[in-house]
Amino acid sequence: MNLFFDEMSQKLIINAKKEMYDLKHPYVGSEHLLLAILHEDLDITKILNDFNINYDNFRNELIKIVGIGSKENNWFLFTPLLRRIINNATYYSKSSGIVTPYNLLVSILEEGDGVANRILIGMNINMNKLCDKFLSSESVVLNKTTKLDDIGINMNEASKKGKYDPVIGRDREIERIIQILLRKNKNNPLLIGEAGVGKTAIVEELARRISLGKVPYKLKDKVIYSISMSSLVAGTKYRGEFEEKINKLLDEAISNSNVILFIDEIHTLMGAGGAEGAIDASNIVKPYLARGDIKLIGATTIAEYSKYIEKDKALDRRFQKVYIEETSIDLLKNILYGLKNVYETYHRVILKKNILDKIIYYSNTAIFTGKQPDKAIDLLDEVCSYATVSNYVDNELFNIENKLIEIENKKNIEIKKHNFKKALIYRNREMNLRSEYNDMVLNNNPSKKVIITKDMIEKVICNRNGIIDRDILVNRFNVMRDKMNDKLLNVLLKYDFINNNKSLMVLLITKNVLDTALLIDKVAKNIFECNYIIIDMLEYKEYSSISRLIGTSSGYIGYDDEYVFQSIKENPFSIILFKNIDKANKRIMKIIYDSIERGYIENSKNEKINLTKCIIFMINSSNNNSIGFNDIKNKNNFNIMFDEIINFDLENIKN
Repeated sequence: MNLFFDEMSQKLIINAKKEMYDLKHPYVGSEHLLLAILHEDLDITKILNDFNINYDNFRNELIKIVGIGSKENNWFLFTPLLRRIINNATYYSKSSGIVTPYNLLVSILEEGDGVANRILIGMNINMNKLCDKFLSSESVVLNKTTKLDDIGINMNEASKKGKYDPVIGRDREIERIIQILLRKNKNNPLLIGEAGVGKTAIVEELARRISLGKVPYKLKDKVIYSISMSSLVAGTKYRGEFEEKINKLLDEAISNSNVILFIDEIHTLMGAGGAEGAIDASNIVKPYLARGDIKLIGATTIAEYSKYIEKDKALDRRFQKVYIEETSIDLLKNILYGLKNVYETYHRVILKKNILDKIIYYSNTAIFTGKQPDKAIDLLDEVCSYATVSNYVDNELFNIENKLIEIENKKNIEIKKHNFKKALIYRNREMNLRSEYNDMVLNNNPSKKVIITKDMIEKVICNRNGIIDRDILVNRFNVMRDKMNDKLLNVLLKYDFINNNKSLMVLLITKNVLDTALLIDKVAKNIFECNYIIIDMLEYKEYSSISRLIGTSSGYIGYDDEYVFQSIKENPFSIILFKNIDKANKRIMKIIYDSIERGYIENSKNEKINLTKCIIFMINSSNNNSIGFNDIKNKNNFNIMFDEIINFDLENIKN
């Protein structure tokens, strides 16, 4: 942040030099600065006069102790102490950005050492009362937040430095937070929403608006500090250290009414620092929140709010809840269109609106973890990064560097021969190459901007989901065609794994389950090289065994144990082989079919596991394609969901 001294502060420092010159002292010290302050008719001077500190008696006391020099000194040297006083004054004024006479005076008093303070003590001034008077004065609120600056991040400062992206379309939520902050009581907003919906970004936008002054008058001087519990706990090895550290932080926040604390993942307050015999952070904060001594903005997810904060009624009622919903498609478009220039400038790329629409589409259909707008912004950033890497010009730079060395050597040889005309030709070539080199390094040449294409987006999606590039697949299919069943390979080859929003379902009817399973094993390991899950439905004859597929319900043993479909959460593109489906429990198979038709299966924790990018093979060992539902009248309804039904005999399976 650019700090500057107001007109009076500049005058005081100049007058401090003048006082030093008049007294013929060899340096400018804290005593000369205090003399300069006392010489002016200021509000702080009047307070000093109430303590019987005025220009004449302080100057006389200074002459009595230090004396007057023998000759005038034209060199103005600041003492190390005075330099420190001026530095501290600039530090205290970080929030406002302007150094005032108040900052300079309080910095002198805060230092507690130096000629100025010693003279005041010699004048029998009660220094404690004098310091209390200034530090508690409304007009001298200096945002002195040493502990806050050490532990937290000044979000106003970060926003001024451009560290935060603009937030678009969250005006309603921001206005709700502002309304809560302006309340007399219970003025602590709690942002609740799923991970990725933009809770932290909303607070960043609020900090940006405060720094720009685009908030109601009562919030214009506020400063938001982001506090992490890890910073508070760090270094507190012994009992009582954590409580002392957090109390000092809260005391600073109380002494400066302009401070608003922001704690992301606020549920971490519960139990933080609560070692044996100690009080956790939430119980330390509760009384301050109850009295309204501090303003606190919290953010947490719905699940963690229910698990931790909602159960603590005393803490819960201190907050006003603001629910942050996932963005709609229309709002998501506005967000990406608004961020377009930011990412074009940062990555040196060109983003067209139809490409942004594609990013929104793929973020919804091909990325299954997280929420909007985080998913779309994440994909946008990664695609731009991919484009930058794929068009990396390091080889070109290396070639130009070699050419420059070669031309420079030739130029030097011609100079030694006094052949200056030829040397000038080489010099001109060198200048042109250097210009080209600088353009490439600085990347300021518009022609070097990369245009983002749909293919780039699909490449990133393939990398994220573990889908092999289609060209590689075709080559592998051709290599394996002599060893595998042509019909099966043709089915796999014609399927679009990126753009299709349903899983590829293949029913294999065979008498030899083992050999057919070995064939699918080759497909998974030799062609796709992806996550491969084998489920033998012989083990699922009882309905209770479904817990092995989707997990155990809460309250039962094994609730947190792994289950079969869990690996698909981390590997959206997987091959699943169901063997002996005609032997399985009918209710289990009905759940599996319904889940595949919906495109997801829910685990025991009600989390959706996406199946739309999976290849699902089902082996039926019956002689017909009834898939084991002999008691269902219309068997063809179950066959409709399959993309292909292949009858395998032993002759069809090649070795």
